[in-house]
Amino acid sequence: MLGSAAAAAGMAATTPKVLRYMGSAGPGLTARIRSMGKQWDIVEYCHDMGLGAAHTSLPNDLDPAGVKKIRDQINRYDMRLTVGLRTAKTDAELPKYEAAVKACAEMDGRVACVHDPFSGRRYEQFKSAAEFHQFDAACKAAVRRVEPILRKYKMPLAIENHKGWRSGELAEWVKSTGSEYVGVCLDLVNNVSLIETPQQTIDTLAPYTIFVSFKDIGTDFYEDGILLSEVAFGDGHLDLQGIVERFQQKDPKMLFQLEMLTRDPLKVPIFTEQYWKVYDEKSPAPSRDLAMLIAWMRNHPPKKPLPRTSGLTPAEVLALEDRLNQQCIDYARAHLPSLA
Repeated sequence: MLGSAAAAAGMAATTPKVLRYMGSAGPGLTARIRSMGKQWDIVEYCHDMGLGAAHTSLPNDLDPAGVKKIRDQINRYDMRLTVGLRTAKTDAELPKYEAAVKACAEMDGRVACVHDPFSGRRYEQFKSAAEFHQFDAACKAAVRRVEPILRKYKMPLAIENHKGWRSGELAEWVKSTGSEYVGVCLDLVNNVSLIETPQQTIDTLAPYTIFVSFKDIGTDFYEDGILLSEVAFGDGHLDLQGIVERFQQKDPKMLFQLEMLTRDPLKVPIFTEQYWKVYDEKSPAPSRDLAMLIAWMRNHPPKKPLPRTSGLTPAEVLALEDRLNQQCIDYARAHLPSLA
């Protein structure tokens, strides 16, 4: 059923070689999810696309039949998962959290980690640095609360650099846990919105990375700041082959979860006063980093117009999303052979 829908959209239903270490994540497939409705199944989608992994979540109620279905699928297709799981914020949430971690640990060794982005966009979520620090303390307390559960089931937690913490802050947070079961989901693009070049983010978080949120980047300027876009592989400025080689040296089985977000460019208003109110002496964004980011952007202008969805019909958005995801997969198959 899914294969025929993919074929109708111009996507390859069969592929010559499975990309064993590459998967896909829901945020890059929002139009396809809407079009499929209740029929949507990301494990089936990734299998149909010739990917050896997927980023998914467990049923909200941890229904045993639903959990068994996922386990049976990934065993049948010889796939691996990263699993989105919100970290317990209170003691009352711990039993359900432990049950979810236990379910992941019982997936026959096919779940690489659980994953939590924790934050939204720092410069939109908070109005002041004080608000951010309060949130920061609560998140760190939550990780301390669940770490014994992670350790009990030997299930790593990957904290995403999801536009909340600058890379140095996230690295210090992970180190402060003293736990081998707390690490990072490295999004290659997100921290541009927090005044970092992609290379700065990669270099800082590489030692702690459990899996990679895999994407390429295009940026430009607008009146109030910078435009940030995920772009199809080959249309951006990241050295994807070098990135894959670097992280496969760290962990030959590391997963690279494609997240090709198809949308209008994200506006990051770095030239406005409000943007800077979420930083202070305790959590600074150094002027040197701002200068380095602007220089990097000037030296890496867009290769082509950044993708946009404004003015498109739902069918046109779906076609564009399918095309960009397929371009990424085709590029990986042609230029990143070690993912197979």
